[in-house]
Amino acid sequence: MLVALPELGHGHKATCPRCGATLTTEWDAPRQRPTAYALAALFMLLLSNLFPFIYMKVGGMTSQVDLLEIPGVMFSEDYASLGTFFLLFVQIVPAFCLVVILLLVNRVRMPTSLKIKLARVLFQLKSWGMAEIFLAGILVSFVKLMAYGDVGIGSSFIPWCLYCVLQLRAFQCVDRRWAWDDIAPAPALAQTVKAGVPGSDRGYAPARAARPCCQPILRCVRAVKPKAMRVVKTASSGQWRC
Repeated sequence: MLVALPELGHGHKATCPRCGATLTTEWDAPRQRPTAYALAALFMLLLSNLFPFIYMKVGGMTSQVDLLEIPGVMFSEDYASLGTFFLLFVQIVPAFCLVVILLLVNRVRMPTSLKIKLARVLFQLKSWGMAEIFLAGILVSFVKLMAYGDVGIGSSFIPWCLYCVLQLRAFQCVDRRWAWDDIAPAPALAQTVKAGVPGSDRGYAPARAARPCCQPILRCVRAVKPKAMRVVKTASSGQWRC
């Protein structure tokens, strides 16, 4: 179903009345917010890799581990696949996505084709970041390790927790529709379309063929304020999908 988006005020989002999915969000300061969160997250990532992460005392002996030592230990214990997984999805992929956010939202000069490729990679890879999953696993392992000795957090544990929160917030503040429209405006439609009518009836292919990051089309004619959950009905403009 084709979508007619209303004009959104700052701090509002358009949602689908059929499934409740968020179609687009009009953030305040759409460039400054993700830039600040991304820079802060990258700084926290740097701090968390410079200092000890956790330590353990057993029988009067103390051992500590840094984040950068974890893949080395896995490789030495013949867990090369886990070490590679840790490097890629816990360290490299989230950091790469944050760098891409900085490049796109601040309009760094680069060819439009490169911007499109980076945006596609960003929206496809951001869900593969496992930094917060790794943190959850560490917290669960504390329960078992406490039975063998004293377990404590190092200087980089708090920065890593902040990094997980900041990078998630940076991803949240980059609206997918806004990012694509900022790279290049949507092409004009060849014929008049009507909200609520299936695009296939008018010869339109699913929008995924044009923009791989988009969602299935559903009808949406309302805007909901995220916090107050206030419904706002205005004149619709533009076509989008849920």
